[in-house]
Amino acid sequence: MKIAFLTLGCKVNQYEADSLAQSLRERGHEIAPNLDESVDIVFLSTCAVTNEAERKSRQMISKIKKECPNAKIMVCGCASQHNPKNFDGKDGVMSIVGTSGKEWLLDMLDQKACYVIDAPYDYEEMTSPKKHRTRSYLKIQDGCNNFCSYCLIPYLRGRSRSRNLESIVVEAFNMAKESKEIVITGIDVSSWGEDLNCDIISLVESLKTIRARIRFSSMEAKIITKDFLEALKNMPNFCPHFHLSMQSGANKTLKDMNRKYTKEEFLDKVFMIKKAFPNCAITTDLIVGFPTETEEDFKETLETVKKAEFADMHIFPYSKRDGTAAARFKMIDGEIVKERIERVTRLKNELHQKFLSSQMGLYHEVLLEQEVNGYLVGHSQNFSKVYVKKGDLKPNDMVAVKIVGLWEDGLLGEFIQKC
Repeated sequence: MKIAFLTLGCKVNQYEADSLAQSLRERGHEIAPNLDESVDIVFLSTCAVTNEAERKSRQMISKIKKECPNAKIMVCGCASQHNPKNFDGKDGVMSIVGTSGKEWLLDMLDQKACYVIDAPYDYEEMTSPKKHRTRSYLKIQDGCNNFCSYCLIPYLRGRSRSRNLESIVVEAFNMAKESKEIVITGIDVSSWGEDLNCDIISLVESLKTIRARIRFSSMEAKIITKDFLEALKNMPNFCPHFHLSMQSGANKTLKDMNRKYTKEEFLDKVFMIKKAFPNCAITTDLIVGFPTETEEDFKETLETVKKAEFADMHIFPYSKRDGTAAARFKMIDGEIVKERIERVTRLKNELHQKFLSSQMGLYHEVLLEQEVNGYLVGHSQNFSKVYVKKGDLKPNDMVAVKIVGLWEDGLLGEFIQKC
């Protein structure tokens, strides 16, 4: 059969979709690069992190039927775990699972079924995905124990489950045969090892001989210790980019979110990172308009953001999710939330430009990814976006550059040599 994938949401969803695709290749099926009339089956990986994400997941059914009118649709992911009835009976939908048992879909290509179960207690191994030449994702963990008051994910993905260290290392070595960068991902990467009686430092030690750049996805503040940072400093292939999820910079709001740290503790972690890695990038997530967030709380958050001097920020309006602890609170007026987002976005842009300017004259190793208007664009180790004149270069080249200016939405690099 000819099978296509449509994947929404996080890097974990992307890894899982890639794994399913590889399993299908090994069974003799063709993986289509795009949706078109020749496709027989579409795997839809859904997201439920916000109401908007869940709405988009439902809308994808119509998109698939328009572009692949004869295709069967197989649904999986967080949105189908949360509300399988939103997909069951829809035109073209053949089978549905949730966040677990995705590989069962491979045995249901000609069956109609809705089989959504609770998350397992142990980590589910999946087929290693096809390796990407430039950047590959490596899933090391699933589930979450944090139960932030605004978040459904622990209820949909289950408790934190760590992948076996040996399995991670084997896949990393295999990925590095083709991929030049590996992104370590999971629902809560920072909790890896807690159920295996080991810690994240043992993972760092095991990955430092991999012949590819290693980048970690989102981290929680609890993971930042002197020992952890020292281990990263001794990891020659580590990319010094820390996506440290903050969500709010006001102590009362953090408590109401059940985030388990204060702004002072969070800032201490930021300063520890900057001391250990002076030229790193620290990025973050921020939720604006949490129901208990007052104007004073928001101003407190702005001050925290200024002190942290984030290289960049992902800013989201609060999304009410029924079934979470925060759902009982009264929502803030939408116009107030919109105005706050505009204010913090202005600050975000100021800090981003300040970070870019701080890179002037520095030397970076850049992994080139795609051509844009006569330039090749890629990312440095600290995830700065860098443009380099094309010349004889091509995507997937690793190059040393000197930063000589601002360019488009990033930096202009002067080519020195291939790495």
